[in-house]
Amino acid sequence: MEEQTATQHLVSRARRVQWACGLCFGLLFLMGISGIASITLLYDDPLYHESTRDIEGATLRTAIELKWLIGALHMWGGYVAILLAGWAAMEVFSFSRLVRRSDNPGWRSTARWLGPAGIGGGATIVLAVVLLLASGVAAKGYVQHITRYGEVKSEIEGAPGEHDAAKALEGYPDSNMAEWHIREMNYLLAIGAIVLVAAAASVRRISIEARKPKA
Repeated sequence: MEEQTATQHLVSRARRVQWACGLCFGLLFLMGISGIASITLLYDDPLYHESTRDIEGATLRTAIELKWLIGALHMWGGYVAILLAGWAAMEVFSFSRLVRRSDNPGWRSTARWLGPAGIGGGATIVLAVVLLLASGVAAKGYVQHITRYGEVKSEIEGAPGEHDAAKALEGYPDSNMAEWHIREMNYLLAIGAIVLVAAAASVRRISIEARKPKA
């Protein structure tokens, strides 16, 4: 009876790990989709999307219809992701401590790297999301910068020597941070997610083994 109770407790804790990691990964996936969709929304111009047909036009119109949801995910999803990543990391670490006290040598061996992997993966995700939030502000400023540059250039074009569009827009951020927001920050996020996925997979394996009837 005591052994059965211990197994149920272990399976219950493993289920909590799966829920925490699953919610975290699901939100990160939706945030990635919202990031791609936000780039699509740069073409939200009636003259453009009304004349666009086929799958490109359907995709653009769908993104426009879901603009409110995309904006909410891209703006607030990062803060929720930080909480979920922290929760997932703590659940994995707690599970590793539980397994470390088991009689199964294979589980104890897994627990040696499981805890550090959970904390490391969660911390990497949190760091990446914080950097994405910070660089996202710069990326938004850059988009506004290039949009405004086009407007100013069209306004002063044809009057050389009288105006300078580049000087008129001095002080706006350059493209470096926007490029990091799209590429490097997401590479860091992917590394953290992969580490946490490996930890969650090991937790699931242990849970399945624990539920198997012993010979």
